[in-house]
Amino acid sequence: MDDSARRICTHPFAWCEIHPDGSVFACCPAWLKTPIGNLLEQSLPEIWNGPAARGLRRNILNGTFHNCSRKRCPRLACDAPPVMTTAEVVDPELRAALDRGKVHLPYGPKILNLCFDPRCNLSCPTCRRAPLALDDAGRERVGLLTRRIVEQAAPHAEELIVSGYGDPFGSPAYRELLAAITPRTWPRLRRVGLHTNGQLWDAAAWAQLAHLHPLVKSAEISIDAATAATYDAIRRGGDFGRLLRNLDFIATLAIPLTFSFVVQCVNYRELPVFVELARRYGAVVYLGQLVNWGTFDRAEFTRRAVHLPGHPEYNELRAILRQLDELCDVDLGNLRPLL
Repeated sequence: MDDSARRICTHPFAWCEIHPDGSVFACCPAWLKTPIGNLLEQSLPEIWNGPAARGLRRNILNGTFHNCSRKRCPRLACDAPPVMTTAEVVDPELRAALDRGKVHLPYGPKILNLCFDPRCNLSCPTCRRAPLALDDAGRERVGLLTRRIVEQAAPHAEELIVSGYGDPFGSPAYRELLAAITPRTWPRLRRVGLHTNGQLWDAAAWAQLAHLHPLVKSAEISIDAATAATYDAIRRGGDFGRLLRNLDFIATLAIPLTFSFVVQCVNYRELPVFVELARRYGAVVYLGQLVNWGTFDRAEFTRRAVHLPGHPEYNELRAILRQLDELCDVDLGNLRPLL
């Protein structure tokens, strides 16, 4: 096979996400659990080209995708970017590294996903058991990670995603980091993606980020419900009416929107209505399997995880997914294998 036609994943060659304990991953740890280092113990350059990172890249180049979860990863499940052929890679530095089979990269992380401040204005059961506040040690750790990110990652980052954990408007660390972005400190930054629950994203909050408006190229809003009653149960501490008012504002900003929905037994029947809600605001829909981040015991997770074949409502979910399949504005993500 022509090397340009072989399928690879660009994430281990471009992606870096940092978690509250300092762990650094080259992909979402729900799909690839192996960290490549710890920013509290090592420098980012040491981590980025360390033995764990090089090993992950070899597993991509040799086609084994060893350690990747083909069931959980929505991109492997759907054969969608960042899973692609090398011929489809447009970034010249990345393409050169892939063409030459490099696992030691001459550039730093290009895409930075911030997950290091867990503070959020909500306490959703899928994410945490109760509202989370940091003690002095936790705040000191977040502060140290912030400084190391600005010093070691900002010079290389071309895309910044805020955030994979916590909320960009609800986290003090994320708000301060976003407010301090300048062309001098982030010289290669071209794109900012916001991942938020939307509760705090109103006109006043947006005005505070005026310097970033030209850079914000995408937004994902985690909603997981289409009615107020379900939203109240799943988005603990949220207000569905406030969300809709904020969405009315956000939809005026001409930012490509994705509304995400983690499927579980308490919300899956609302999927068709959720698609209509997203269309009202010009958003596309992204669906995902429920993941147990340590917030559920085994029995509770089994009760909620309607995507598991043994669940009594599994076939009902599959019937709904069939209705949504092939819609151009719905991405079934890692639920597609159910079909």
